[in-house]
Amino acid sequence: MRKIFANLGLVCALTVSLIMGVVISAAAQVPAPTPVPIATQQPVVQASDPNAVAFTTLGQSEIQLTSPYDTATFSFALPADWKLTTGAALNLAMSVSFSAAGQVASSTPAPVLNSLTTSGGTLSVYFNAVQLGVIQLNQVGEVQENLTIPSNALISPNSDGRMVLTLTLDSSYACTVNQETIVSIHTSSQFLLPHKSEALTTSLANFPQPIYEGSFIPDSAVIVVPNHPSSTDLQDAMTVAAGLGNMSSNALLLDMTTASQLTADQKSANHLIFVGKAATSLSTLGSLPLPVPVSKGQFQLTGSADDGLIEMINSPWSSNHVILVVAGNTDQGALKAAQALTAGHILADRFPNVSVVQNIQTVPVSAPQPVDRTLTDMGYPNQLFANFGLGSVSYQFYIPPGSTVAADARFNLVFGNSELLDYGRSGIVVSLNNIPIGSVRMSDATATQPTNTVAISIPSSAILPGNNVLTVRANLVPINDCTPRSLQGLWVEVWSNSSFHLPLMQVLLNPVSNLDLSNYPAPFIYDATLGDTAFVLSQNDLDSWRAALSIAAYLGQSANGTFTTLSVDYSDQVSTVDRAKYNLLVIGLPSQSPIVSQMNSSLPIPFSSGDNLSAIHSSQVTYSISPDSPLGYLEMMPSPWNSNNIVLAVLGNSRMGLSWATTALIDPTLRSNLAGNFDAINDRQILTTNTHVSSVLPGISIPTLQPAGQPPLVSGGASTASASRPIWILHLIEVVVFLIVVILIIFAIGRSRSRNRMRKPRQDD
Repeated sequence: MRKIFANLGLVCALTVSLIMGVVISAAAQVPAPTPVPIATQQPVVQASDPNAVAFTTLGQSEIQLTSPYDTATFSFALPADWKLTTGAALNLAMSVSFSAAGQVASSTPAPVLNSLTTSGGTLSVYFNAVQLGVIQLNQVGEVQENLTIPSNALISPNSDGRMVLTLTLDSSYACTVNQETIVSIHTSSQFLLPHKSEALTTSLANFPQPIYEGSFIPDSAVIVVPNHPSSTDLQDAMTVAAGLGNMSSNALLLDMTTASQLTADQKSANHLIFVGKAATSLSTLGSLPLPVPVSKGQFQLTGSADDGLIEMINSPWSSNHVILVVAGNTDQGALKAAQALTAGHILADRFPNVSVVQNIQTVPVSAPQPVDRTLTDMGYPNQLFANFGLGSVSYQFYIPPGSTVAADARFNLVFGNSELLDYGRSGIVVSLNNIPIGSVRMSDATATQPTNTVAISIPSSAILPGNNVLTVRANLVPINDCTPRSLQGLWVEVWSNSSFHLPLMQVLLNPVSNLDLSNYPAPFIYDATLGDTAFVLSQNDLDSWRAALSIAAYLGQSANGTFTTLSVDYSDQVSTVDRAKYNLLVIGLPSQSPIVSQMNSSLPIPFSSGDNLSAIHSSQVTYSISPDSPLGYLEMMPSPWNSNNIVLAVLGNSRMGLSWATTALIDPTLRSNLAGNFDAINDRQILTTNTHVSSVLPGISIPTLQPAGQPPLVSGGASTASASRPIWILHLIEVVVFLIVVILIIFAIGRSRSRNRMRKPRQDD
C-alpha cells in the first residue's frame, strides 16, 4: 500500500512539474519590458575624408562586366557649392576572375600571370569622356587600382553638369581561347575629389538650382511662414511646395515652420524660403541684405502695389545654402510670386537674383497645338545608339488640362539598324510616362533599309495632363560577341523625322466616379494646376500645416502641371462658395476642425462627439484601443455641399496619428495598400473598409476604439510586466492549483480507506 501511495505522490509531483514547466516556458515568451539604456562610452570613430565619395554614396550598386566586350556607365551630380581642385583620383576596388567558357569562374587569388601568354583583357576607364587609363587584367582575385583624374576630366560634358564615369571591358583574347573573364567593380570603390566651398550662384535663371541640385547630398529647404499666418499666407506656402515637388520629382526634403520658431539648426542646415507679406509676415527680412530691401514694412517696388517679388541671396547663416523670398506688399502680390515660381522659369529684372511678377494668367492659355509634329519641329536631333548594351533617349510633349488624345494617337518611329546585331537579344522598346506602349523587333529586312517606320499607338490611359515623356530604349548585342569594337558594327539610328500624331479631345472627368482611396491621387490631379483643390486646415496648428505641405508637394509632382493654382481655407472660415467649388482636403485633428463636426454625419465612419475617436462598429473583429493610442484616419466621400466633388479627410486622434495618415498618402509602398472609403492607419499597418458595401475587405478588421471617458484595458497603476502578461497564463495557474487540491483530496481519501480496512475484523474470526 505504501508503494501505491509513493507512486501516486510521484505522479502528482511529475504532473505539477510538467504543468508548471509549461507555465514558466510560456511566461518566458512574454516580452520583457525594454530596459532603460545605460549611457556607455562609445568608441571614437574617425571622421571620414570629406573628399572621398564612395560608389554607395552615389547610389551605385556593384557593376559586373563580362567578356569579350562590355560597358557600364553611370553619372552623378556634385553639390552646388563644390569647386573641384587638383589631386582628384579614382580608386577601383574590384575582383577579376578567369574561367573556361561555360565553367564557374574562379576568384581564388593567384600570382600575377604572364600577360604575354595569358590575359583577361583590358579595362579602359573614362571620366567625362577623358581616358584615365587602361588596366591590364592579368591578375585574378581582389584588385585595387588607383587612377589620377586630370584637370581637363573634371569638366562635365553635360549641360546639367553631371559627371560621367564609363568602364569598358575589352577581352578579345577570350575569342581565341576557351576563356571567360568577369570583372566586378565593388561599391567600396570611391572617388577622391578635393574641393573647396564657394558661394552658391543666386541667379534666378538657374532655378530650381541651387535649392534643388539632385546631388548625392540630399537637398532640403524649410518654408517659413508668419507667426500667425492668414489662409493666403498658407496658400503661398502650399503653392511653392507643389511647384518644388513637381520640379524635383518630390526629391527635395521640405519642411515648414513659423518665423518665431525658426531654429539656429534649421538656419544652418537648410535653404530657407520666406513666403508672405513684408509688413505682417516677414519682419525677419529687415535685417537681411536683400537687393530689394524691406523698409518701413514694405518692399521698395516701383510698380503696382500688388506686384509679386521673388529674390534670392546667399544665406548669412550657412555658406552652402541660400535664402529665397517669395513675397509681396499685399496678399495678391505674394500669391502672384508663389504661382509664378511654380512655372519653373523665372525672368530676372534689373538684378539676376530679382524678379518682379506683374500678373498671373490663372486660366491656362492653350496655344494652338499642331496635330502632327516631327522631332525636328520639336527641336530634337537624330539619336545614334552605338554602344553595346542599353541606351535611351526621351522626348517631351504637352497635353492641356481637360484634354486627352484620340484613339488614333501614335508615335511614328523612324529608325535604321545594323545587320551585325543579334536580333534575338537586341530590340527597341517605347514607353510613355514609364508605361511600355510598344516594341520593335529588328531583322535583316529592316537592316537593308536606311529608314523604317513603325507606328506606336499612344493609349489615352497613359496620358497625363501637362508634360508627358516618351522614351525610346535600344538594347544592342552583336551577332558575334567577338566583333571588334573598332568596326563600329553596333548601331541603331532614331531619325529626327520621327513624328507625333496627337489629335486632342476634351474629356469630362467626374471626381465621384472614382470614389475609392485606391485611386488616390485622383481626382485631385484631374486638373494639372490643382485649381479645383482646396486644403482646409486648422488655425494655430503647425503640425497640420506641415502635413499639408507634404501632401501638396506630392500632388504637385503627380499633377505635373505648368504652374499651380491650389487654394487654402481655414476650417472655421470656409465660405459657402468654396465648399461647393472645390474638392476638399481636410487635414488635422477632428476636435480642432469645425468643418469635420459639420460634415461628421456624412463621413463613412463618423467621430464620437467632441473627441478624435472614430466610432467604428462594422467589423468582424472588435478591438478595444485606448484613447491615447495613436491612430490615423483617411475618409473619402462625396462632398455634402456639391455631389460632383469629393472630400478627403486626412485626420488623426493625435499628432502621431495625423503623421501616419499623411505618410500613407505619400509613401509609395503604403499608398499602394489604400482602398475603400475608410482606412485606419496604425504606423505602417493599414486597416481598410468600404461602407458602400457594408463589409470589411477580405482579411481586414477595423478596430473599435475605447469610448472616450472609459478607462483603458490596462490600468495606469499596473506595472508594465503584469500589464503585458497574457491572461491565459493566470487561468493556467488556477488550473494547476485546482489539480493539486484534487490530487491531495484523492490521496487523503485513499489513505483513510486503507486505515479503515486495516481496523475492520475478519468475519471468519
